[in-house]
Amino acid sequence: MTQTVVSTSFAITPAAYPLTVLEAAGISAVRRCVSLIANAVAGQRWTEWEGASQVEPPSRLVKRPAAIFSRREWVWRVISQMALQDVAYLRMVGGIDDEGIPGSLIPLPSEVISPAGYTDPYGIFPPTAYTLSGVPGTISGEEIIPMRSSFWPGVPMHLQGILRMARNTFMQAWASDIYGARYWQAGGSPVAVISTEQELTDPQAETIANRWRDRRSKGPDYPAVLGKGAKAEDWGADISNSVAIDARREMVVEIANLFGVPARYVNVVPTGNSMTYANINDEALSLERFTLSGFIDPIQDVISDLLPEDRGMLIDMTRLTRPSQEARYRAWAIATGNKPWMMPDEVRHEEGLSPSPEIERMEEARLTAIEAGAEGFAQNANNPQQQPQEKETANA
Repeated sequence: MTQTVVSTSFAITPAAYPLTVLEAAGISAVRRCVSLIANAVAGQRWTEWEGASQVEPPSRLVKRPAAIFSRREWVWRVISQMALQDVAYLRMVGGIDDEGIPGSLIPLPSEVISPAGYTDPYGIFPPTAYTLSGVPGTISGEEIIPMRSSFWPGVPMHLQGILRMARNTFMQAWASDIYGARYWQAGGSPVAVISTEQELTDPQAETIANRWRDRRSKGPDYPAVLGKGAKAEDWGADISNSVAIDARREMVVEIANLFGVPARYVNVVPTGNSMTYANINDEALSLERFTLSGFIDPIQDVISDLLPEDRGMLIDMTRLTRPSQEARYRAWAIATGNKPWMMPDEVRHEEGLSPSPEIERMEEARLTAIEAGAEGFAQNANNPQQQPQEKETANA
């Protein structure tokens, strides 16, 4: 009779649910998706408007929402929090100025803040107080602005977030990373089966398993010695075969879908893909419309609500969504062409260039020549006999 001993050093405990931000950020697909969204928005220009007129210079809150952070870092923190937790908590500090604008908006990690006092189980009304760093009722609800990127009916906002709601998907990727690390550290499958034709008692089988585990824990350079017909065989998934590779690819696609990021951004080409050069130029515009807008709009709404009445803040995404240089120059040529609706200095401003006195002088000369030609044409139209007389004089 064949005796079988299963040896493994890989296990997942229930304590791993849900993943923490630190663990989730270690998954390559999660890190790529969050970084892509945050970097795409963090570097864009903020503008302040009053009706149809742009306000210059913009308010202090538009220039820098938090005094201790640069605006890029502030946006990065807020968006990464919304991407992983669906809500970012902003604490108003620094008092209120003469226009009613708070001094700073400090983004708080979700790990240090939680609802206290009355908490609506259906997520309709915000909490009346919050617990900060484990101290109940530390902060009044009036000091906290919960900036939310999604609104799931019947789910309180502190229980939302894909780390909780989609924890099984993230745990698959996390477990796959751990298994892959163990696979290469062990020089092969970390799970093995030791079989022998000899009769073994339970203590003998346990002893063999413990010796195998102790030997393998030293690394692949320390071979295990088996005797009396004992044979070790791999047991479990082989991460090098095509089935495991496809499964890993599907995990990455699922994570990208949760963040609303196209799979090609995480280095996965979906089956049946028809992306061509003709439509790849519109990819940034599609990303801004269907993915980034879910993070841009909440930021614009919160900042605009804190500004004086009739003022609003807009995040200018032109740098991300503008077309190629050739396409832009063709559009500018039409805009400044025969029936112009833009001036060259306006085009230079849109391209981020300073005004050029030489080009302004050339444009003035061109306009002067056009006006002179128009006046001459009008005079000829009013004196039709002048041209025949000039011709007769020339012939004579």
